[in-house]
Amino acid sequence: MNITVARGVKMEEKYQSIFDIVGPVMVGPSSSHTAGAAKLGKKAGQLLKNRPQKIKIDYYESFAKTHVGHGTDLAIVGGILGMDADNPALANSLEIIKAQAISLQINELSEPSPIGHPNTAAITLSDGKNKIFLCGCSIGGGKIEVKQIELDGYNIELPGSLPVILFKCSPRSLVKILEKLSDMGSIVTAQNFCYFAERENLYALNLKEMPVNDLERKIQKYCDNLICL
Repeated sequence: MNITVARGVKMEEKYQSIFDIVGPVMVGPSSSHTAGAAKLGKKAGQLLKNRPQKIKIDYYESFAKTHVGHGTDLAIVGGILGMDADNPALANSLEIIKAQAISLQINELSEPSPIGHPNTAAITLSDGKNKIFLCGCSIGGGKIEVKQIELDGYNIELPGSLPVILFKCSPRSLVKILEKLSDMGSIVTAQNFCYFAERENLYALNLKEMPVNDLERKIQKYCDNLICL
């Protein structure tokens, strides 16, 4: 068995074609401030799983200065609700959460981005019982990086590239998961973890590509709370 673990992601791996720079089909004026923002919101929504009762968005640098004009608020909130960047309903996302009595707090912060990128948003979601935090940036062409995640009160830092899978398991079960990923031909580009409990940790594995052959069914018996971003 060979398990490939790379410690970094090269610049050329972020962009696979000219279409990654031009941007995706989308609603909105900017692949960075709209399409990328929608993806950030969608990833945050996947972490919470339930529809939130409270949304807090902290903007830094360029996002803090231009989020209203570029529809970044509409995009992030729409993403949180599960919308893709090309969904026409994205333009109505603020009205949708208002009708559902979901509170929204937006902060334009003056300090530098904590992750060193001008298009940075930090998103906090709460459903009344659970709270999650995601800090990421939009790097152009509708592509994003996720740098920090807080889940179940535990913070984990990431190299940024997606896809990434998060789960809780014991170190022994992690070996089984890595074996399954290797059997599926998946390449692990980075591995991060934080101590979660006495017998298990919270792990984050960055993958070169998300497997298409039923990843969840093959590894979920070895772990808890599997999340694929």
